[in-house]
Amino acid sequence: FSIKNLNNNPITSILIAIRLNESDNLIFFESRGIDENSLLTERSHMKMGDYEMIAIYFDSPILPQQTKTISFLTKFKDLLTYHLEGLVPDQNQFINYKGLVYPIFPYKSEKNSNAIYFLPQGASNLDGGWGFEQPDLFFVRYDFQSIPSMVEGPYITPFLENLNENKDIYISFVQNDMTLMEIEELNREILISPWGIIQIDEELTIKNFGLKIMSSIMLNIPHDARGIYISDDIGEILGVSIIDSEYSRSKQVAINLLQNRVKMMPNSSFQFKIRYFLPFENYISLNWIQESFEIDIFSTDYEYLIKQQNTKIKIKGCYSVDSITDPPESIKKAQGSTILLYSSDIVFPLESRIIQVTFTIDIFDLLMRPVLFILLITVFVSIFVFLIKKREKEYDTQELKRDFIPINEIREFCILYEEKNALILEIRQSTEDAKKKKIAKKNYKNILSKNNSKIEEIQKEIIPFKKSLNEASETFVNIIRKLDVLDAERLSIRDSLNLLESRYKRGRLPSRAAYIKLSGDFKKRRKKIDRTIDKFLQQLRSYLL
Repeated sequence: FSIKNLNNNPITSILIAIRLNESDNLIFFESRGIDENSLLTERSHMKMGDYEMIAIYFDSPILPQQTKTISFLTKFKDLLTYHLEGLVPDQNQFINYKGLVYPIFPYKSEKNSNAIYFLPQGASNLDGGWGFEQPDLFFVRYDFQSIPSMVEGPYITPFLENLNENKDIYISFVQNDMTLMEIEELNREILISPWGIIQIDEELTIKNFGLKIMSSIMLNIPHDARGIYISDDIGEILGVSIIDSEYSRSKQVAINLLQNRVKMMPNSSFQFKIRYFLPFENYISLNWIQESFEIDIFSTDYEYLIKQQNTKIKIKGCYSVDSITDPPESIKKAQGSTILLYSSDIVFPLESRIIQVTFTIDIFDLLMRPVLFILLITVFVSIFVFLIKKREKEYDTQELKRDFIPINEIREFCILYEEKNALILEIRQSTEDAKKKKIAKKNYKNILSKNNSKIEEIQKEIIPFKKSLNEASETFVNIIRKLDVLDAERLSIRDSLNLLESRYKRGRLPSRAAYIKLSGDFKKRRKKIDRTIDKFLQQLRSYLL
């Protein structure tokens, strides 16, 4: 907007207003001059009626009859409302906005105001009230020239009072491809290593506050990022597609949750991690024992509001920090690294925070690392050579021994192991029956206690037979070692199933479908282990023939 000084004295600032009921939702504002120079802008805590005043200070006073052009940017949250209309499952999500048509000033304005409201791509069923709607271009224009006869006087009066009912606008449209999503917390670690590594690790929790089911998450990473890996507590998240544009400074990353995760239902949360690397040479400059880097600590741009964002910059091999353009909340040293901590509340899309850091390299720390690597390699090679020579001697000695097959030990070992397997299978079946209430809880506990006691006794009885087989031949050693590993895997799967069921009962899993899918995968793996154990026992029994 342009402002003209009609006073006889120079002015150094102006006021612009926002409604008091929207004051708490204002999360960002800034002003710039015609040359894109930043202007001091602050809340004045002055109230005029239903409005709060924001003061904008000029870089130089406006003289009488002089005009200056200013751009004023504001960002709000929670101004949109959502509701569903139509029959299930073909309900449409309506998004509504209600607000003032033009910026509010405590001054009179000339009758040439114009406002354009842009809508998201894919918006339909557009209703913009008295505005000029452009559904194909996804915007609504409110041009004062379309209502001049409805406004009295030669000017628009302060606070748009003479616009009457045209002062407020109501925009409504249908949008089914997106809904209200917010990131509740994001923790980012930026690792800077003098050895040529810049690694970005992020862990975040995103929540669906909207009314539509969402099956994808969108984000943007720097255009030169590489090696992106996205995962959660279960493992790697598949269905990640990267769109790289030569005209953009970022890559768009789309995460399709349908490939190996589940949709985000309304009011559900999803926690995941992101890792990628940036090319060292694009961000770091060297000057003897000094290094300097410039980086945007909001390196990943999400298309959602972030309520809390914590960024940790970890500089390895740093002796001292010489300068920082944006001071952190704290600086600490840990395990040969210097850590800078930054915290931000309410981070909106496209926001950036670029910092430049100059630090001195710890030469002693850098030189000690290759020395330690050389020593470790030497130790490992020496141990390897020693073991090879020892194995050759043992092999020569074993050649002199007479081979024999411990028939009785094999028979007893197989009998005990098969008895243990039968007890384990009985416990599993009883557990399933107890869940389906086919047996009484007391009977189930008795079976569980009795079988576990017998399994412990078998474990003790089998030890001497296992020892005899290990001493008999390398073949038996390999079979028993594999049986031990399979037994350990079987225990691990049992614990994983119990943990999964516990999380499901506490509501820590996204859905029942996820629980059934993961539970089925664990049981398939357990069945495969049972078959492999039987195969090795049959291999042992073949020596009895």
